[in-house]
Amino acid sequence: MGVLRWRERNNNRQPEYNKQTSVVTEKPTLGTRQDSCPASSSCSQELLEETLRGSAPYPMVVLPPGGGYWVDGHEPSSASLAAPSHSWRTKFETDDTAKCYRRFFLGREHLNFVGSDENLGPLLLSVKSENVASQEHMRLLLRLQSGSMHELVPSSVATSAPHNMVKLLNEQLTVTSLQPILCPRASELIAEYDEHVLVSNFKFGVLYQQYGQTSEEQLFSNKHSSPALDEFLNLLGQRIQLKDHKGYRGGLDTQYGQTGDEAIYQNFKGRQIIFHVSTLLPYTDNDPQQLQRKRHIGNDIVAIVFQEDNTPFSPDMIASHFLHTYIVVQVLEPNSPNTRYKVSVTARDDVPFFGPTLPSPAIFRKGPEFQEFLLTKLINAENACYKAHKFAKLELRTRSSLLTTLCEALRDKTRDFLGSEGSDGAPDTPKSESGPGTRFIDTVRKALIARVRNPATTETNNNNTAKKTPVGSVPDTPTPVSGRSLSKGSSGGKKSSPSSPVSSPDIHSHRTLRVSESDSSSLNSVELDAAVYADSDTGLESMSSAETPNKVCSMCLESGDSKAADSLRQEVTRLKCDKLDLLRQNVACQREIKRLREKELALQSDLANASKEILRLRELLKEYTTAGSEGSAV
Repeated sequence: MGVLRWRERNNNRQPEYNKQTSVVTEKPTLGTRQDSCPASSSCSQELLEETLRGSAPYPMVVLPPGGGYWVDGHEPSSASLAAPSHSWRTKFETDDTAKCYRRFFLGREHLNFVGSDENLGPLLLSVKSENVASQEHMRLLLRLQSGSMHELVPSSVATSAPHNMVKLLNEQLTVTSLQPILCPRASELIAEYDEHVLVSNFKFGVLYQQYGQTSEEQLFSNKHSSPALDEFLNLLGQRIQLKDHKGYRGGLDTQYGQTGDEAIYQNFKGRQIIFHVSTLLPYTDNDPQQLQRKRHIGNDIVAIVFQEDNTPFSPDMIASHFLHTYIVVQVLEPNSPNTRYKVSVTARDDVPFFGPTLPSPAIFRKGPEFQEFLLTKLINAENACYKAHKFAKLELRTRSSLLTTLCEALRDKTRDFLGSEGSDGAPDTPKSESGPGTRFIDTVRKALIARVRNPATTETNNNNTAKKTPVGSVPDTPTPVSGRSLSKGSSGGKKSSPSSPVSSPDIHSHRTLRVSESDSSSLNSVELDAAVYADSDTGLESMSSAETPNKVCSMCLESGDSKAADSLRQEVTRLKCDKLDLLRQNVACQREIKRLREKELALQSDLANASKEILRLRELLKEYTTAGSEGSAV
């Protein structure tokens, strides 16, 4: 059977429904709260006492006179108390949209966009192209503060602009542009946001109602359990010792025993469930309200009311802001081969109907089928309660905060990954192409352009002394081609030939850029600077004092000869390759150092353990020696 909306069902079938369930009510108006009675609990108590003064059998649930609740469960006649055969399947009623990203997008080619709307706030869009029935479609997943929307639309309908696609899902959006997300781990962050609404840990209350109990204090003051309740608890799950429990504890104390010694625990289809059983929680003498018990059960959202005898229950007996749904279970012929359970459900009026649907009559035979039905009903009840007004407001506030944080984080990560900030490339170089290597080439290119534009000055400067050379000093003897050999042969390449005012500052700035580059490659920038740039055998110093003057001066003399320019480009390329080789060597050295440090720590740990063992053996030897000497003396 499909899931019915309780409002429509209650409006259409109210007279027949109340007759079938034998609910004692005064025709409450749906959508109202129990505000008509100043003390709703006292009104319910009077109504329950009046019901008990009548003739049996009594209804399982009595709706409060002020309304505010709905009830489900057909009350069988005394002649038909046999458990019928049921045919139903387990289905958890969760938000399917929360699973769409992991199901359709994650691990597949798709695009993510982030933006902000003036009225609806931040938004996050995921787009993926698919072929469905030999036709191209666009799968859209839009996240807003109000919720997420998922649609599969034909490509002919979805335009190419992302800000137009979002308007297919929500016409109120007025956003005019969206920013693409390009950064590592973006998909993981988006999946975590989508799945934050999925709950895998649950806690439910279990109240024990004896015959004639009509108040909250009486329910919480049941000090001991009963064989029928113990039989039902064994059906719900396994009894655990809290001090040895390592799974979900639902707020119970597993260290000091302040919430009792035992609890009921169940792992049902990958979901951990803990039950707050009133008779297993500590009982406090001289406390009629039993606040220690109500502190846990009153903060649950769904609770089971176990009735050992035929007695009525009213949902407003318990004053709680959190309890929204009660599943009332009444046992028939307990502790016998023919044990059966009658079930009725009551919830606040803003809680939507949830499955699985109760059969008619709602009687189950004790066994695994009833256990599966009841646990599924409890989980779906809590998921439905999250849609109630009070919890929906909390969820909206949480979702808005998480979505705002996620969008800001994705923008920042994209900006950092693309290097949109702090890239001061050369004026003639596009911003996206700027980097340590390109900046060095741009500096050399600007120096060449300056030399070509002033050939007369270059000729004059070439005839001057080495101190007046604007590009680099040229020794009288021929300079070797390899700058690395020059650096090795001289005691200090930088001291023997002064650096030029053009090339030398660029080399130092280039080193700084290299250090920042190492940060993005998971290297320690300080260690990289000490390992690469403090070594005189890197070839950078000899390049500034030997190779660059030869190339640049030949270009100046030939006034932009293309062959010399090609030769300079090849030399720069070779130097870049040398730079990458040095980086790779440094990375290998860093890994080796890390491995050796880990080995050193392991050896130190083994040495410490060996020292402890030696001390222990010495103590044992000393004891044995002392004992032996005493024995020989005797």
